[in-house]
Amino acid sequence: MSTISHPASPNETPQPSAEPIWCGNCNTTDHLILDSIEPLKPPADGIVDISYTCVECDTFYAHTAVFLDAAIILNDRGNTIGVLQFGGEYVHCGRPMELAGSAHRSVQAPIRTDDQPDPAVDLLDVYLKTKVLQCGCGFRMELPA
Repeated sequence: MSTISHPASPNETPQPSAEPIWCGNCNTTDHLILDSIEPLKPPADGIVDISYTCVECDTFYAHTAVFLDAAIILNDRGNTIGVLQFGGEYVHCGRPMELAGSAHRSVQAPIRTDDQPDPAVDLLDVYLKTKVLQCGCGFRMELPA
């Protein structure tokens, strides 16, 4: 087996490099919670964009990684804590969440931006249409539509 690397030919697209999924502060994968896994744009075989948090030291990471490494982390954890975004799907309790309806929400903010509170300040109303996702366990969340 050769250990010499061959330069890419001019016709080949360079492949993105993948980083290991690891907490550099804790030097372990034991406390990682995967936040999202998304396909690269343009797609690359076996490589994904990933974001995760170490719940031990509260450090956030986002980089490209080997998809199988992410699967190993997920499989080691059993049921994941929280919600995982994966390829446009939201997963809770290991199952994709299903659309349970939609809602309209009003968000109010003062028009003034200085630090002096004034009860007579007008409020700006913003209305958002949201989609409601629900897990089989009953967990629900709303996202902007």
